[in-house]
Amino acid sequence: MQEPKDEHVHPAIRTVSYWDEYAPWYRLWLEHTDYHRGLKDLLAGIVQPGWKVLDIGGGSGVLAFPLTRFGCRITVIEPSEVMRSYLRDETVRTGVPVAGVIARPWEDIAIEEVGGFDLAVACNSLHLTRLGTEESLGRILDASPARVLVASELEIPFGPDGNGRAAYRPAGSGSFLAENSFRYHSREEALRHLALKAKHGQPRPSREEFLRGLIREDGHYVRKRWSVLRWLDLRRQDA
Repeated sequence: MQEPKDEHVHPAIRTVSYWDEYAPWYRLWLEHTDYHRGLKDLLAGIVQPGWKVLDIGGGSGVLAFPLTRFGCRITVIEPSEVMRSYLRDETVRTGVPVAGVIARPWEDIAIEEVGGFDLAVACNSLHLTRLGTEESLGRILDASPARVLVASELEIPFGPDGNGRAAYRPAGSGSFLAENSFRYHSREEALRHLALKAKHGQPRPSREEFLRGLIREDGHYVRKRWSVLRWLDLRRQDA
């Protein structure tokens, strides 16, 4: 099966304003679906205490907080103000601080600002930049972290020449089958989510089809979905 590529990504979701608006739905999704479990387990076997980790498009901290608990020092890149507010809320709630937050899109950050990291991680974020996955990954390699872990539901474009940049080699790759379901507290809440997709012209089912696809489970209205989350682990040749 041919892997999906990011030229098909809807332009609305490449904007910071979209994610400011979509953030409450992202938080609802995170609260009810452990989509990142496999990736968190993978990271637990990779990182070491004391590592400096750059989390690109870190959102509300779904990877940053586990990595901090593993003893890493995390810098989160997150341009959405609403996402950053959730990150701050979680910092207060857990008492687990992150080392730093950069409030700009990845494509607007100078390479010199993000040097010296032991690991750069990006989960489902590079295709959301204005540059797209391939050029955004190239900028990560230009920053020369010792290790890079990219995870995406889309194709991860890394060629045998290391994309023509710093000398990296694949240290591992694979995929997880991740539950990607949405759980709503009411049908009205589910329809508000559908209306947001309609507002931005995103692909979506009809209202009738959407409602038919909801099932009752543990007191929620659930739209069941499963996704394949691919991952690629890269190491710098001299690291």
